[in-house]
Amino acid sequence: MHAQRKNIRVFTQLTDDAETINHITVEIPLDLDNWTATPKSQLELIIEQSISPQKSFLPNPEASPEYKHLILLDIEDAANEVLDIVTKRYMMFRRTFSNENKIKLDQILKKSLESQQYNKKEITIKLKSFLDDNKIAAFIHIRNAYSSIKMAIFLDKKFGGNLGVKMLYTSLHELYSGNQRFFKEQIKTRTEVAKEGGQARKDRYSPTKQKACELLNTLTPREGWTTEIDAFKAILPEVEKYMIENNIKYPALASIKRTLRDWIKKDPIVSAAIRIAQPSTHNNPD
Repeated sequence: MHAQRKNIRVFTQLTDDAETINHITVEIPLDLDNWTATPKSQLELIIEQSISPQKSFLPNPEASPEYKHLILLDIEDAANEVLDIVTKRYMMFRRTFSNENKIKLDQILKKSLESQQYNKKEITIKLKSFLDDNKIAAFIHIRNAYSSIKMAIFLDKKFGGNLGVKMLYTSLHELYSGNQRFFKEQIKTRTEVAKEGGQARKDRYSPTKQKACELLNTLTPREGWTTEIDAFKAILPEVEKYMIENNIKYPALASIKRTLRDWIKKDPIVSAAIRIAQPSTHNNPD
C-alpha cells in the first residue's frame, strides 16, 4: 500500500503473514536545500490552537480536535499530514545553521531514523559539537516525532483499534513540546538578514548618491566629461562639502573618495548620470 504527497512518502509492505510488518519506511525529502515553506495546513492550524503551553498532552486524545481530524483519514494519509508538519518544523529549525552544520544535522537525523544507528545518548554526544542544550532538545523532539510516525503505521497494521492515530497524536504533541522559539516563521535566515542589511545600507547612502547625481548633471561640461576621473575630481569637493554641512554620516567622510570613485565606476544610478564626451569627427577634404 502506497500513499504519496509532494516529496514525502510513508509506505508499508506486508509479508504473507498479515500480522507481520516486513517493511515500514518514512522517507525524508532529499532535496532539503530547495525546500520552500507552504501555507499552514488545516492540521497545523488545529494543533497550534489546541496545544496548551502548560501541558503537553490532553487527558483524552479522542476529544482533541487534532485526533478528530486524523481519525477521518486513511492511516497513511494521516501519517503523511503529520509528516508534512514534522518536516516543515525541521526545516525551520535547520534554516539558520551554517551549511556545514546543516549537513551534519541531516546526516545524524537520517542515520538515526533509517538504520537506528544512534540512540539518544549517542545522538546527544554528536550534536554537542555544534549545538547548545536547547537546540539539542528541539532536535530530539523532531527526531522522536519522525520515529513516532513509523510506529503509528506499525500499530495500525498490526493491532488496529485506532492505535495508529493515537500514536500520530503523540507524535504531534512530542513535536510541539519544549522550547518553541526555533520554529517561529517570522525568524529570518542568515541570507534574509544579510539581504535586508544590504538594502538598509543602500537606503542610508541614498542622500549622498542623489547629491552626486545632481552634481554630475549640473557640472557636466556642454560637450560632456572627457573621462570618468574628470567627473570624479569635479564633484568630490562639493560632495564632501554637502556631507559636512548636512551632517551626513553615510558613507563615512573618511572613505568618501574611495566610495564615490567606486559609485562612478559601478553603481547603476551614479554611473548612469555621467555623460562622457563623444570623440569629434572631421570630414577629410576630397
